[in-house]
Order: sequence, then structure tokens, then C-alpha cells
Amino acid sequence: MLRLNVDTTQHKARLRQYFDGVGFERWSAIYGEARLSPIRRSIRDGHTLMLALAEEWLDAEGRGREGAALDAGCGTGLFSLALARRGMHVTAADLAPQMVAATRAAAEAAGLAGRVEGLVADLEELQGRFAVVACFDVLIHYPPGPFEQMLRHLADLCTDTLLITYAPYSPLLAAMHRVGAFFPHSQRRTDIQMIPDELVRATLAARGMAIRRTRRISSGFYHVTLVQALRT
Repeated sequence: MLRLNVDTTQHKARLRQYFDGVGFERWSAIYGEARLSPIRRSIRDGHTLMLALAEEWLDAEGRGREGAALDAGCGTGLFSLALARRGMHVTAADLAPQMVAATRAAAEAAGLAGRVEGLVADLEELQGRFAVVACFDVLIHYPPGPFEQMLRHLADLCTDTLLITYAPYSPLLAAMHRVGAFFPHSQRRTDIQMIPDELVRATLAARGMAIRRTRRISSGFYHVTLVQALRT
């Protein structure tokens, strides 16, 4: 099991409190169909584009379809259901119980409950081997040290295809988030940590994974790099 230092553990506790409280209300609205402010709508648009591209890449490879999948940080289960519809047995894990409950409810409503197992767990507690591992908009909350630890752990869980997002470093993005700090509290997103591209490449290579595709996605205040890496 991955061990994190005290500061990172405290940081994770704050994230759990946020995403199982006010964060659940805010992000379930973004992930859903509720009316949104222009700021949140730009995040929804970017997130929707990212998920569609991840599905497209997964279909293009046609790998791992019959195996197990892990959606680490499943949120309300949008990608968990996409994986289940492709015939995979999905472990949908999140540190926030309300997110996992929402995923279970969505799977039940879609007739996919038999293919989706909801699990309340921290990323570093996850164990097993999965043909597909997805981790979207989770690693953006961790600075380089913990980020590298968690990415190594995700890679070790993956036997075939890894899909992740991270916040790429750029002066423009840093400036945008400094400006974002002055928006009303209800419109802010959680703090993000920008990561150098080379750290991602080097970490994956050290765990026997080769990057197949990357795409930077920008929509208003949603800025991530989507990565697909394959087991070599």
C-alpha cells in the first residue's frame, strides 16, 4: 500500500471533506444538466470534451475490453458507466461517499449495476490488477511529490491501458488561477497543482508504460492534459 506523508494525508482529508460536502453539490451540478454560471459551464464543457476524447481513444485501441477496469476518483460515475457499457466490470472508487452513492444510483438507473462496483477508498488504498485504469481530474489536486507517488501506484495497478488527466504547467494557466481566486467563493473551483510534462513522461516510463496519445484541453477555467499510456 502506498504511504503518504502527514501533510499529504491532511491535504487528502480536506479534499474528502470538500467533495463529500459542498463540493458534491457543486460538482454533481457540473457533471449533470443543471443550469450553470458561465464559469462552471466552461468547466462542464471542458470535462465533457475530455471524457468523449478518452472514450474515442479507448475505442481506437480496442484493448482490454474483456477485463476489469478501475475508475479512480469516479465522481458521479460518468466514465464508470461508459466503461460498463463497453462490457467491462468496473470498480468505481472515490474518497467521497456521496460520489460513490451517486455512481451506484446511476449504474442502477442505467441497468448496469451488475457491472459497476462502488468503492469508498483513497487512491493509495486501491489494490488489484486492471486492464484499464482511468483517473480524471484527481491528480490535479496534488503537488509534484505526491503526484509522482500516486501516478506510480496507478501505473502499477494497470496491465494494459492507463488514462489520466493532469494540470500542465504554463504561465498563462497560473495567471488564470490567480485571477480565479478573486471570484466569489461559490464560483471557484478547488485549488489545482500544475505539473511539468516531463515528470509525467518520466514517471510512466519508469513503470513500464509508454505514452500513446496526449491532448491539452482548454475551456474557460478547465485546463488539463489528457494522457493515454499503454503497457509495454
